Amino acid sequence: MAANAKRTTRILALTAAVALCCATVFAEKIAKPGLYPIQAELMADLHARLLKVGGTVYARVTVEWRGSNCVLRNGAVLEAHVVSLVPNIKPVKGSEVGLAFTQAQCGDLEMGPYPLLLAAIAAPPEPSDPGITDLTLPVKMMSGVPGMVVANQMGVYHDTHLQLETPMYLFPLISSMEMGDVYRIKGLKLSVGTGPENSSLLTAKDHDVSLGKHSLLLLVPPEGTFPPAPAEPGSIQPASTESTGVKEILNSDKGTAAPVLPPLEDSNLCAPPQCNVALPSGNANDLGHAAATISIRELGYAPRPQQQSYEFVHDEVLAYLGPRQLLVAFNPHELVSRDALKSGSTARVIRAALVDTETHRVTRTVDWELPDYGQYLWPLAGGRVLVHVGSELRVYGEGLQIQNRISLDGPLAFVRVTPDGNFMAVGVLRERHTPELHAALRENLNAEPEENVEILILNRNFETIAQSTAQSNLMPPTLLNEGQVTLTAQSEMRYRISLLTWDNHASIVAGFNSSCTPELSGIAPDLIFLVSCDKGGEGREYRVLRTNGKLVLKGDSKLNDCGHAAEGSANLQAFVVKIVQSALPVPPGMPLSATQFSSEDLRVYRATDGKRLLAVRVDSPSLSRDGYALAPDASQLAVLTRDRVVVWSVPGK
Repeated sequence: MAANAKRTTRILALTAAVALCCATVFAEKIAKPGLYPIQAELMADLHARLLKVGGTVYARVTVEWRGSNCVLRNGAVLEAHVVSLVPNIKPVKGSEVGLAFTQAQCGDLEMGPYPLLLAAIAAPPEPSDPGITDLTLPVKMMSGVPGMVVANQMGVYHDTHLQLETPMYLFPLISSMEMGDVYRIKGLKLSVGTGPENSSLLTAKDHDVSLGKHSLLLLVPPEGTFPPAPAEPGSIQPASTESTGVKEILNSDKGTAAPVLPPLEDSNLCAPPQCNVALPSGNANDLGHAAATISIRELGYAPRPQQQSYEFVHDEVLAYLGPRQLLVAFNPHELVSRDALKSGSTARVIRAALVDTETHRVTRTVDWELPDYGQYLWPLAGGRVLVHVGSELRVYGEGLQIQNRISLDGPLAFVRVTPDGNFMAVGVLRERHTPELHAALRENLNAEPEENVEILILNRNFETIAQSTAQSNLMPPTLLNEGQVTLTAQSEMRYRISLLTWDNHASIVAGFNSSCTPELSGIAPDLIFLVSCDKGGEGREYRVLRTNGKLVLKGDSKLNDCGHAAEGSANLQAFVVKIVQSALPVPPGMPLSATQFSSEDLRVYRATDGKRLLAVRVDSPSLSRDGYALAPDASQLAVLTRDRVVVWSVPGK
């Protein structure tokens, strides 16, 4: 469900089934029977002029590999050292890099000695980040839970496996490769095992040796050899009967129905009365009149106009626990004790106050200690909220009383909830590396290394009914009442939205153009909120769609508009769209500064036909994404502005 420059969830546009098939063909063409090459990808760019002899280069395994004395799981780290180096510096013409892969994560968190030969290289597809595709992850049912019970809870009647979709990096189809082959990297040559310390030499004439991030590497143990090239160029060898697993994976996809044809109308068509076009902001006469203004400075809240970030933060949140019970949560920016910081248990403290919007009385106040800076509150159905506090998820209801607790045995990666609140996906991080390797990777990559994420599927009673594993650099799923919404990139800045239902039926919702990576979210009653960029890159577009592809609302904004967000009311009758105005243009991926924010527009629409019910504008918005809330009965809209909360009455018609 995010700024382009900081985002590490960029994907290549091929299907997962094709990738698995291609990886198998690729492997079989270059390996003798019983010995398959290791398929990996570079974890960072490689440039000869920036390397040093003795420097470290890391790669990541992309397809699980099993050898006689080593098992490399998907995501395992391979370590290489630069043993020789000739940069392209005058009077030398050309460049050379000798790489020796010496260590690997053989089924453990720790690195161990495991020499490998770099045998072949392929460039990542161009452009290097064309878009997003989806990998279907089967979610294994929990032991002790009858399959059909789970299936009935999920609405699954034909298959007892819930399917979640998450993206992955994929690679080009290569029908035949031999020892020393280089695919789609101009001017680069590879000499296998001819360098010092049994290293493979990469050489380039008239320019530096250079490999892009996600370049595909094929490696073999030192005793591995390649067979002769096939008699007929380009022919594809039959799959080996020893290649177990891939055929099973492909067969397991037969339960997924083929997507139906997309709707004839494109998603940018919006025709009343089924859809409404959001008009530009009007003058003061068009705006609503505040019903109440509640100061929260006395609670310890102070605005932070100097705050900067690459994306909107999660410091302030508003949420209703009843028709007139407004939860105001914020970071008072109090000092956290050194002991808490040292143990890593507390990164910040959030103060939560329950306010009666009619009497303005504060009925309850609590402090929450949070272990991170991510999203910490998610509205649930029935006047409840889910809150991440310490090492658990808590459910609060009326009166800010705890109704349920869910323990977490690891750092929280994400929470996603269906609009009706019947199901939620909870991601928990699982460390792949030792602390020493984690630190080394972070320094080498200048970013946090990829980890595993265990995904738990909970029902309305917070019982775990399914589970799966994914990667931390993948986008969390976008959930609707019927299933999961997925996004696929096509050629020429074209994207497609699809829906995979809980009963494994796939359908295409809509197609559209975007010059930036689109953002998707699911909102009540059961709608898709889409934010994209026009083809010229001069503005943003937002749409609210139904699951059948029909538009409810369409709006255009300039690059000065940012922070697009939306949420629906618990009674399923209305939804609100929020847009922040900046004094300067804010292109996707650029840093944000609260000092540049001039105002914030919020508009409430009727869910049935997109008719606008209320439009308000506030000054001095914060950098928080969730500083607004729609009452459960859609009768009130609350907005945080400066040091107060302003409440508006929403007309019923």
